[in-house]
Amino acid sequence: RSCRVPVPTCCTYGRASRPSPAPRCRMYLKSYPAINGGKILHIEDVIFYLDKKKINDVAVDDIKKFVTLAGKQKNAEMLISNEEMIAENESLFITVDPQKLYAKVRLYPPSNKGLRLETEDIISLLEQQGVVHGILYENIALMQRLKLYCTDILVAKATMPVHGHDAQIHYNFNLDKTNKPAMDENGHVDFHRLDMIEPVEEGQLLATLEPADFGIPGIDITGHEIKPKTVKVLSLKHGKNIHLSEDELEMYSEVSGNVTCVDDTVFVSDCYEVPADVGPSTGDLEYSGSVNIKGNVLSGYTVKASGDIYVNGAVEGATLISGGKIVLNRGIQGKGKGMMQAEGDIISNFIESSNAYAGGKIVTDAILHSQVVAQDSVIVNGKRGIVTGGSVRSTVLIETKVAGSTMGTVTELEVGIDPKVSERYHEIEDIIADHSDEKEKLEQTLTLLLKRVKAKGKLEEEKLEQLKQSKARLQEIEAEDKKLSDEYEALEEELRNAKDVGKIIVHDKAYSSVKITISNIVKYLHSEVQHSSFVRDGADIRIRGL
Repeated sequence: RSCRVPVPTCCTYGRASRPSPAPRCRMYLKSYPAINGGKILHIEDVIFYLDKKKINDVAVDDIKKFVTLAGKQKNAEMLISNEEMIAENESLFITVDPQKLYAKVRLYPPSNKGLRLETEDIISLLEQQGVVHGILYENIALMQRLKLYCTDILVAKATMPVHGHDAQIHYNFNLDKTNKPAMDENGHVDFHRLDMIEPVEEGQLLATLEPADFGIPGIDITGHEIKPKTVKVLSLKHGKNIHLSEDELEMYSEVSGNVTCVDDTVFVSDCYEVPADVGPSTGDLEYSGSVNIKGNVLSGYTVKASGDIYVNGAVEGATLISGGKIVLNRGIQGKGKGMMQAEGDIISNFIESSNAYAGGKIVTDAILHSQVVAQDSVIVNGKRGIVTGGSVRSTVLIETKVAGSTMGTVTELEVGIDPKVSERYHEIEDIIADHSDEKEKLEQTLTLLLKRVKAKGKLEEEKLEQLKQSKARLQEIEAEDKKLSDEYEALEEELRNAKDVGKIIVHDKAYSSVKITISNIVKYLHSEVQHSSFVRDGADIRIRGL
């Protein structure tokens, strides 16, 4: 756009060629009408121009009169000096942004005999100001062609940087595991079901890194680099049991276990660590891997692990089920409710009032009033080395210092038979005995109901339904007993044919009321036996000194 501008003019009109020396003339102020919405002339515009030209002898009142006149006439003209002056060429004023992001030019007109600037002149003036990049030649050409005077024209613009972005890590597991208890449909809190473990499978993708984009530098109008914004650079940090892809952009687990993230570092362990007790703060635990419990396992809670279970504290009336071994630093006081089941060994300081089954061996310092079964050996040979009360079964060996007690506590020691076979054998005996009792009650009920039918000729609907159910249950029991009897006979045959293997060793004393079973041969001790081993000899059990 153009505006009304103060124009120094000579008394002779028309453009002149470049004279040498420059012509001299009197000075007028002349205004041109604004075009395309240009701003009206202001006194500051005139003063600024005269100041830049170092013309300081013009009265401010004369300038004010001229500006007022310019506001009323389209082509106002006013003589402001009779003193002869050199003709003024077209000139410009360059403004450079302090950040050097742009440059603007304000063009001022020549006097009558002054010369106009060429494009090369403008470019040269810009270079003198250090403006060498991003020059807008089309804007310069337009400014010259349209004579856009007294208007700031953008003539150079920086190439702005392309800003990048921070690196980002996308985790493929839940970072916000909570320990809020589950609630049933009635709103009751179940503290056994707490969501505290984030499981992970071998080969699972754990995290993906989206690298930082550093952006593209820009260039300011002086030719210097404009750096893009600084971005955050991240890397996939991890502990053991984890590997990265070749480009280090993906993170994978090398084991099945649990995953945690601490201070942006991912950890995978095939052993889940519980820093305190297993109880209301943890709930029941079920984990694909090993579990290391620093505290105790409180009564009523369950720990299941596909790997090993380690307990540094004590185990109360809890349930431990392990796909590997179970190691109890302080033992188990089961209170009749404790249960341990391991596919491998069980190693415990003591076992009291509990059930324990090991696919391997059991090693402990004391077994008190418990039902203990080991596919391998049972070694009770620590400082106390005592087995008293309950039963201990092993396929190959039971070794202890003391068996039974001075109180004559019934204690059963059994070797030479697969404990699973023996257990199932005795289980069937119990089931058949229970069936026998149930059959006796059902038969009594049937007898009474049939007598009632015979006496009255019919039964009430309720009694009739009881009669039908009793008959159906009897038939069901008979069918079950038939299957159980067949299985029982097969197990009995297997027990009869058991090889003469298995030994029981008592290093100190075996008290009376101890029951010794080796390969289905039974011997009751009626007196104290010292420093002895018990082995099968044909159809008998021999006692041999150590």
